[in-house]
Amino acid sequence: MVRQRGGRILGRISQALAVLALAAVAVANVAPAAHAAPRTVWVEQAGHTVDGLFLDAWRANSAYLGMPISEEFETDVPLGEGQTEKRIVQYFENIALVYSPDDPRGDDWTVHAMPLGIEALKADKGKLKPIDLAEQGSCGSLPDESCFLFSESGHAVRWGFKTFWEANDGEQMIGLPLTEEFTAADGWTTQYFERAVLLWKNDQDIKARAIGTELARRAKVDTEEVAQPLEVPVYDEALFQIPQPENEGVGSADSGPGPIQGGYKEIVISISQQSLWAYEDGVIVASTLVSTGVGSVPETVTPTGYFSVLTKYVTDTMDGTIGGEDYNVPDVPWVMYFDNSGNAIHGAYWHNNFGTPMSHGCVNLPLDVAEFLFDWAPEGTPVTIVD
Repeated sequence: MVRQRGGRILGRISQALAVLALAAVAVANVAPAAHAAPRTVWVEQAGHTVDGLFLDAWRANSAYLGMPISEEFETDVPLGEGQTEKRIVQYFENIALVYSPDDPRGDDWTVHAMPLGIEALKADKGKLKPIDLAEQGSCGSLPDESCFLFSESGHAVRWGFKTFWEANDGEQMIGLPLTEEFTAADGWTTQYFERAVLLWKNDQDIKARAIGTELARRAKVDTEEVAQPLEVPVYDEALFQIPQPENEGVGSADSGPGPIQGGYKEIVISISQQSLWAYEDGVIVASTLVSTGVGSVPETVTPTGYFSVLTKYVTDTMDGTIGGEDYNVPDVPWVMYFDNSGNAIHGAYWHNNFGTPMSHGCVNLPLDVAEFLFDWAPEGTPVTIVD
């Protein structure tokens, strides 16, 4: 079982769409489910989730963006010429991302960094007064690969800053240079851009200044950490890799371990392989990747052993409290309870991350496989769960 998570603005699947999906399911010739990477993760080091398109952008530039320091929220974002518009925003240590599907400036990006570099430059104006900042830049005799002059701002980006700019989706995530590079009072070579401030010192790699953290504090952004939502996995890049069976042949993800209890029909589930096989008279009739319990607390461990289908419900509402957190998931489809502790085999409309533990202890299935097994397996069908 899993807790339905509310409040996600990007990347969520609505229950209404799930109901339509159930109506359109085709049951014949059930095939193994394809692995789908999660669309929301919880970053343990930061205590925040990252979701949807923001997750895509963060994974592509995580070292540059830094850790998430807020959840997604909606706020007024400057569009230029004194105009603002409600946008979805998330702050990271070094920048803030904004979701702008219909940006009136005509940008081609759906997600880009907010102009925090402009705000930082304004805020730092006082301490920059002793520094003679060049009003215009020039590449002089430097070759194109070493320097680029932006006509829009009149400033250039050179050498390592140029390489860093290009490697981190510069126009979209860093923006145009607002100053030339200069040596600040703290000894860091510094350059301000529209969306970031870049720093460099001898014997150290180029990095972004943590203006996301600085300006989030000034804007009183809610940066309080959140507990891991029970249906959201802890971020690990391995989640985005397609699972591969360790061996071929008997006991592999293809053939399964074979019937174990000896019934004419039997469902066998492997926790280590996150896989299920359905056998009829010793022959596989369906196989799929599944999601078993996350096991973060004892109540979320999928039990191993010999069970059978006890009761069946076309839909059922699953609710309760685990680890002090309440959950309520309405209209869970194709439910087959196999023990008296509330564990069941059922369809999951809230994620596609089959192949990775995701549940409270139940066995989550793709919707088409869940419907097939519900129709195929009568009450009393043996269910065997192995490590």
